Amino acid sequence: MKVNLRNLSQEELIKMINEKDKKIEVLTEQLNWYSQQIKLQQKKLFGSSSEKTVLPDQISLFDEIELESTPIKPEPSLEEITYKRKKKNKQRGIDISSLPVTTKIHDLEDKNCPECGTPLRKIGKNKRKELIYHPARYEVVEHIQYVYTCDQCDKEAVQSPIYKEPMKEPIIYKSFASPSLLSYIIDNKFNKSLPLYRQEVMFNQIGLKLSRQTMANWLVKLYDGYFKTITSHMHKVLLNSQYIHADETTVQVLKVPHQKATTKSYMWVYKTGRSEEKQIVVFKYENTRGHEHAKKHLEGYHQIVQTDGYQAYEKLEGITHMGCWAHCRRKYTEVLDSAPSGTDLKGTASYRLLHKINRLFQIEKENCDKSYEEIKEIRQKESKPIIDDFFEDVKECAKVAVNKTKLSEALKYSINQEEKLRVYLEDGRIEISNNRAENAIRPFCVGRRNWLFANTVQGAQTSAAIYSLVETAKLNGLKTYEYFHYLLSSLREIDYNNEKVLEKYMPWSKKLPEDVYLIKKS
Repeated sequence: MKVNLRNLSQEELIKMINEKDKKIEVLTEQLNWYSQQIKLQQKKLFGSSSEKTVLPDQISLFDEIELESTPIKPEPSLEEITYKRKKKNKQRGIDISSLPVTTKIHDLEDKNCPECGTPLRKIGKNKRKELIYHPARYEVVEHIQYVYTCDQCDKEAVQSPIYKEPMKEPIIYKSFASPSLLSYIIDNKFNKSLPLYRQEVMFNQIGLKLSRQTMANWLVKLYDGYFKTITSHMHKVLLNSQYIHADETTVQVLKVPHQKATTKSYMWVYKTGRSEEKQIVVFKYENTRGHEHAKKHLEGYHQIVQTDGYQAYEKLEGITHMGCWAHCRRKYTEVLDSAPSGTDLKGTASYRLLHKINRLFQIEKENCDKSYEEIKEIRQKESKPIIDDFFEDVKECAKVAVNKTKLSEALKYSINQEEKLRVYLEDGRIEISNNRAENAIRPFCVGRRNWLFANTVQGAQTSAAIYSLVETAKLNGLKTYEYFHYLLSSLREIDYNNEKVLEKYMPWSKKLPEDVYLIKKS
């Protein structure tokens, strides 16, 4: 309804103008917020997702073949490396020392001169190497066990004995799945992110009608029969460590009781700190992100937990809670990414604060090879003054920052996390960021893009258990396929409910065979 301004008093006009000014201010804030969100979404879609500086020799996924095929980088040579280099050599060849070698001789049958018949004299030889690929080969092993008895004992009414050569039981009861086949399927899905439906196509192409349903059933049976017990032991050992990283990510599970198929479920991940002797990653599936899950997962734990600042961990009692400077830095990176085009970024508070955080990371990088005690001393001497200055600057900026902007969010996060972000100054073992947990959860996120969702809660729990074993194996320098082949070949012969026995087969065990390691132990 239009208002006749001429009929209004001066006080009414002033009141109307003030109300409109407030409305304009609110709408301006909303417009700025939406503009920032659009810029950030554009960066996520079309820009680099990494916070690192893009280097000139980094390539895009979409033009990989074109750029990789250029003669800029010379082809590496095939050489048998029999010693260790102290420094990395950019011209280093491919290590073929572990591969079998077949020699093919190309020699003249008639070693007489075709012109005059005089015997030829050898003056040299040419040699080149090829790396040959052999497609996977499958075979059926039929196990036949002969059973014997004694007719004489039977005639004399003595209980007839049964004699037979021992034969291994199958890893899955009444199944033709072998440890090698199961390990191949596990390695493809959980290490190489190849979904079961794509593996089904691969098997079909070589004439094996092996359905994804059968493979899924095998994995669930392995979880129920073995992996549930094994990963429970891994979780127990994890809680004996003094330093843990924690993180969580979403997963869609279609058939969760009393929950819509579109509702987000969560995969929680816990990883031992860099100072721990036993390096472990444990995944836990839960249908929500509630703090009660963190409390359950870390029950009885009273050491250091490093997170991204998620409030669920703040409700845990008796822990030392360390924050993540990478998440803090990310907030200021988003401020700069959402700035209007043409803005002088170097003159902004965000750029100044981001530069101070980057200096903290640079100090860590420069001293990563020092002892934990030396790192603590360096942090007290070099990092602490920067952090003191950083938080003074943050608090000054917060006094004048406009509400509901990316900058105000970044400043608020920094202030709220100050106590947790300072914890690493007091302990050289603690890392400056929670990137170890993010790195552990990344393979799951890559796989999730391929298989998209889990069908049932049991399937999600199975995936959590196998990812725990796969990522722990990789963390300990093991070859995934070889480790699972060794583990599955042994489980039927050992008491895997006995923790002392089970310890010998864990990925961190010192008693594993040499051939399961990526690099041979010295």
